[in-house]
Amino acid sequence: VRGMVHQAGTGGLRWEPTADATVVERLRAAGAEFVGSTRMDAFALGVTGEACRSGQTANPTVDSAVPGGSSSGSGAAVAAGLADAALGTDTGGSVRVPAAFCAVVGIKPTYDRVPRTGVRDLAPTLDHVGVLARDVGTAARTLDAVAGADPLRPATAAAPGTTARDALEEPLGRLRVGVPERFVDAAGPAVAAAFERAVADLAARPGVTVERLGFPEHGTAETVNQVHTLAEFAAVIDRNWGPLDGGRSREMRHAAPGSIAEADVPERVEGLVETGRALNRRGDAYAAAWDARRRLVRRTQTCLSRVDVLATPTAPIPAPDFGAVGDDPDQVSPGRVLANTAPFNCTGNPAVSVPCGDVGGRPIGLQVVAPLGEDELALRVARTVQNSRE
Repeated sequence: VRGMVHQAGTGGLRWEPTADATVVERLRAAGAEFVGSTRMDAFALGVTGEACRSGQTANPTVDSAVPGGSSSGSGAAVAAGLADAALGTDTGGSVRVPAAFCAVVGIKPTYDRVPRTGVRDLAPTLDHVGVLARDVGTAARTLDAVAGADPLRPATAAAPGTTARDALEEPLGRLRVGVPERFVDAAGPAVAAAFERAVADLAARPGVTVERLGFPEHGTAETVNQVHTLAEFAAVIDRNWGPLDGGRSREMRHAAPGSIAEADVPERVEGLVETGRALNRRGDAYAAAWDARRRLVRRTQTCLSRVDVLATPTAPIPAPDFGAVGDDPDQVSPGRVLANTAPFNCTGNPAVSVPCGDVGGRPIGLQVVAPLGEDELALRVARTVQNSRE
């Protein structure tokens, strides 16, 4: 946002852009009012909202629970009623996880359907700009404002805008819903039960059928996502911070700290960057992850050739307590939080998280995944899930 100092969750970065990101330009043109910027996990390398140098973010729906990350402040601001909608980025689930934990709607669009011009890269082959909103209608309206090709990013030349708001007015009609069983098996029993109730409500609608599907690649997807995220972010840093930012890299690089240590980030984030550098010294690890990623793409395509959309729990757990997620044996691993969202960053498919219930008063989400380019369909199904709870 031009004229606003950005820190990306760090203590050492000070970046005051002189031009808006393309998505901000488009929201201004659509008449949006900007009310503030939000906290995030440092450099988007976190899943809870606890790794921001300016302080952790509260979850407005559950006092003791994390809001999810890395777009933690975006989810919390919408849940608290401070904004109708918010932008975030999603590299492994960083829009959909806060949406699930804060009981709001989050959409990760088809890859590059929303341009990333003026956005700091984390992992360029996985990064998506997404929307968090209080309901599906507001998410669709916001997505329509920001989506579509950007002349400053030739790679997006084939990306059409969306007509999501109009699509919500169309009847759902005949719909085949696929439930990949591995994604349900990954969830805790209470989350799985709440998800199944939501699927049963959906299946009760005329014309809707549900089919159970195999997805054996689920178990490796989060690791594949992590390898690409860390290797690509280390390369971004070591190539002078942000080589793929749509022509505005000079300004971004000028504001970048000289090293990851100077960025003043949590020790864990420094360690993740070093892991990425180690992966890049072993080029075979990155290449092997691409082989596994292609298998994920093929599996997703195969599933979506049999059904219209996929439905999964967004996160395998409800919003956890502060301090419950980490790398110690007695904590929930960050990888588990992202187990159901990370696969679709690898494939680029549009995915929407919509609230579908709670476990012990803690929100959970249902994730709808559609074929590439069919973001409108994902939102229409999410709207149906939303309506069944009202």
